[in-house]
Amino acid sequence: MALLTSRGERISYAAGDTGFNLVWQSIELYLFFYYVEVLRLPLPIASSIFLIGAVVDWLADPTIGIVADRLSSRLPMRAWVLIGGPAVGLALALAFTDPGLRDPGLTLYVITGHVVLRLCYSLGNIPYAALTTRMSDIRAEHVALTGLRMQGAALGGIIAALVYALVPTGGDDGARRFLTGAIVLGLLAQPCFLVTALGVRERLRPPLDTVGASPLAQLREFGVLFRQSPALRRLTVTIIASGLSITMVTKGILFLFKQIGHADLGYRAAIVPAVMLLVSVPGWTRLGGRLGRVPTLRVAIVLQLAALVLAWACAGSLPLVIVTLSLAILAGCGMSLMFWALVPEIIAELEQRRHAGCAARVFALATTARKLGQALAPPAMAASLTLASDHSILPGLVAGACCAAAAGFLYRPVERAAGSALADHDPLAGRARD
Repeated sequence: MALLTSRGERISYAAGDTGFNLVWQSIELYLFFYYVEVLRLPLPIASSIFLIGAVVDWLADPTIGIVADRLSSRLPMRAWVLIGGPAVGLALALAFTDPGLRDPGLTLYVITGHVVLRLCYSLGNIPYAALTTRMSDIRAEHVALTGLRMQGAALGGIIAALVYALVPTGGDDGARRFLTGAIVLGLLAQPCFLVTALGVRERLRPPLDTVGASPLAQLREFGVLFRQSPALRRLTVTIIASGLSITMVTKGILFLFKQIGHADLGYRAAIVPAVMLLVSVPGWTRLGGRLGRVPTLRVAIVLQLAALVLAWACAGSLPLVIVTLSLAILAGCGMSLMFWALVPEIIAELEQRRHAGCAARVFALATTARKLGQALAPPAMAASLTLASDHSILPGLVAGACCAAAAGFLYRPVERAAGSALADHDPLAGRARD
């Protein structure tokens, strides 16, 4: 029997991503800038810290996915949100704390804080993402939940940007602004996590034989999943490349406005990604229903590349930079929505092919791919800031968009054809042919 979610349950689910994005937007928009402009870490060191974080994610995310799947009959996925929530709030404050040290002590402190922050985030976020496939067995519901979750994430991003913009700097080069903002956001996230834990129902459970498999057998299954699912391989490449481009745009906001002489405006502009996500999700969802997920993804990729090329060409005009940057951010929202909406389809395919109970692991793989793209963004930005003739961030942003275009068109993800068993309940499936 098809399992439907209620409106209140969907809102409770979305509240979790509001909480997680109060934390993640602090990492996505501000942490690299904080390392470079406040702590004065050299660009190579600051960017390398994000690569270290990616290595941690490669190890932690699949491990957490295995443990969450293995314990799901005894420990609900939603319970992990309450385990990771308080820990990530505290870790966020520590990451934005200036210890007053000099190198090498400062670098060691920052690396340690960054690793702890990533571990705490994954502890709650990986099982949270897998909730989509445990709340309902209808794929159209998965799309609706993904869209509402992203709007919850957008709300968290808006709150985060407002907090950092409104907190006074205190005349200390921004250190007080970032620490105060991190503490406030860490505290605000906790009620959101509680709403998710109390308001979501997990109707679907993996088979006991899968849950009871040995950890080593489950670890080996990651390789099996990749070998048996070309769709998973293609989507992973798309997520990495698109994640790189989207992250470079969002992380580049503060750098870009500082370079064109409007640093204070950059803090206000940091709210644009979250606002764009909040208002554009319904439009991107409708376009996905009309064209299909993959064609809509490609439309968004082309729009982002064109907008960034135009921004580079018109870098001397503040109004044109604002307009083109906004278009690039809008396109990034569509890219994110489409590739995340493809993940439940891959899970459904794999669980029909004797990989039942793999939801947390597949979401762990997708999340790790997303974080890899995010981790590659700071080194790419550092290269642009160092090598460009005018030390501009814009050549790097265009290069990142080219990577996304190459993945989306040369190694495009796949979507189930209309009429397939997996597409029966999904109005967005099947509009594009493999």
